[in-house]
This record gives sequence, C-alpha cells and structure tokens, in this order.
Amino acid sequence: MNVELKERVIAKASLLFVRNGIKSVTMDYIAAQMGISKRTLYENFKDKDELLLETIRYMNRQAEKETLAIAEKSVNSMDLLLRVYQHIGKKLRNTNRNYFTDVKRYHPKIAVLFEEERTERIKNAHILMKQGMAEGLIRPDLKIEIVSMLMIAQLDSLKNTDDLDISRFSFTDIFETMFMNFIRGIATPKGVAFIEEFIAKKMKD
Repeated sequence: MNVELKERVIAKASLLFVRNGIKSVTMDYIAAQMGISKRTLYENFKDKDELLLETIRYMNRQAEKETLAIAEKSVNSMDLLLRVYQHIGKKLRNTNRNYFTDVKRYHPKIAVLFEEERTERIKNAHILMKQGMAEGLIRPDLKIEIVSMLMIAQLDSLKNTDDLDISRFSFTDIFETMFMNFIRGIATPKGVAFIEEFIAKKMKD
C-alpha cells in the first residue's frame, strides 16, 4: 500500500469508527469500503488496534489544524472558546454514542492516549483562561488551574456515556447545555455581553 492509499484508509476508518462505533466496524468492512483486499489492509496495519491508534493520531492532527484555523479568525479568547464550542458541537452530531465507550471497553491500551493528551489540553486551557482574564472577559477572582481542569473535565465527561442519559438527550444537547452554563459562570459582565452577542449573531445566520 502506498503512502497516499494508507492515508486514505486512515481517514476513511476514522470516519467509520466515529459514525458507527468501533466495535461494529470490522477490518473486513473497512477493506470493503476502501475497495481493497483484507490481505492488503493487514499488510499495512497489524491489527485493528494499530489502525485505531493511527486514526486517533490522525484525528488529533486534524483537530489541531482546525483549532489553529479557528484561532486565526478569532478576535479574542472568548470568541475562540465559542467558535471551538460551535465546531465541536457540529462534530458531535455525527459521533456515535458508542465511540468513546468502545475505546474504553475494548481497546484499553489505546484509551490511555486520551489520558496522556489530557495534560496538554489542560495546559492550553490554562493559557486561554489567562488570556481571557487579561482581556477582561473571564473573572479575575477564579483560580486558573481549577477552571482549566474543570473545563477539560466537562469535555471528558462526554466520553463516559454510562454516566449520562444519552437515551433521552443527544451528545450535542448535553454538550451545549454543559458548555454554555460553564462559560457564562466564568465570564465577567463584559464576557457575558460578548457571549450574548455571539449567540444572537449565530441565530441570525
């Protein structure tokens, strides 16, 4: 398999895993969807774990690029937070509720990757919170370390679907409610005004 085809397999498998859950997507199914033989697939990926690992790395790289692109368009830290929230919300609409639980239950070694990335995400959130305080958008009385940790913890809670009533509410509904309550709680009056303006503009679009 050449590099270009291998990258296409990883991109396609990423889409299939997210949309259908990991357990239900077999190597046979991926090969069929790509129009290649199962043998060719296994010549390039030792097993499903290896392919899954590559898809997670691929999606992380994509997320970084997307966040950087959003950051370039953002006018301040609150704008960036709201745009990222909007972007994540759109992605969650196409995310199967079993995706995160499947990783945890059937691929525990790979699930560790999520924990390893958590430290970096908290660090980035810390920088953003500090910027927001300097801009007068986030309350200066808050402990940045705790706020950063809680913001990432709320996002992580979506992966623990056993703790959420996803039979009645979608990922998107839960995420939007959770995020908006959180962001309003840490915002200054200036920050709240910006949030209201952002939402009003979004409703007109």
